[in-house]
Amino acid sequence: MSIDFRQQELAHYLDKQPYVTELDGITLTIAKNVFPSDFGLTSPFFGNFILQQAPAETALDMGCGSGYFAFLLKKIGCGQVTGVDFNRDAVQCTLENSRLNPHLGPIDFLHSDLFADVPHKLFDLIVFNFNYYPADGTFGLNADGGREILKRFFRQVKDYISEHTRIYIPYSQFVGAEHDPKHIAPEFGFSVTLEHSTVNHAGEHYIYKLMLA
Repeated sequence: MSIDFRQQELAHYLDKQPYVTELDGITLTIAKNVFPSDFGLTSPFFGNFILQQAPAETALDMGCGSGYFAFLLKKIGCGQVTGVDFNRDAVQCTLENSRLNPHLGPIDFLHSDLFADVPHKLFDLIVFNFNYYPADGTFGLNADGGREILKRFFRQVKDYISEHTRIYIPYSQFVGAEHDPKHIAPEFGFSVTLEHSTVNHAGEHYIYKLMLA
């Protein structure tokens, strides 16, 4: 699996936009300029993992895209769910998807560059499917493979968590060890536990649990 091949696959999905899909019983409009939740290796793997987790009173989907993972957090029984994205088109898309899935509301969807405009509160559970492979800037997929985004996230998230907060982050091995959260998070005082892994044609894929060390 190569980065170029993944970009070619992504281009196919972008050509289809806007379109409607269904994942885990959730109807999702994938609008123009919104990262497709049904694309790629991570979404079904991470989505299935979320469905098996214990609910939390307050939960956050950082980088929510179409809102898929935020809706899953509601589906497992989380009380107050917030979805955040720096892409205004994505936030508008989540509002449409909220109308399509009224049984999974309410969810607060916010436009924010990471935590810049997130009202201060403590979250018990956070999921962050960050843009982790190098690309040309589409959807924030930059040449650094998400490394700087991760560093900013780890700096900022400390004001929004307690020692009991669970943070789940997925990652794919083919991107390279230099962008791997398990090598970056400890620099910022987080412990990292491998919670789940799988292997397919693209290599190994991981889900990490991070907590304050």
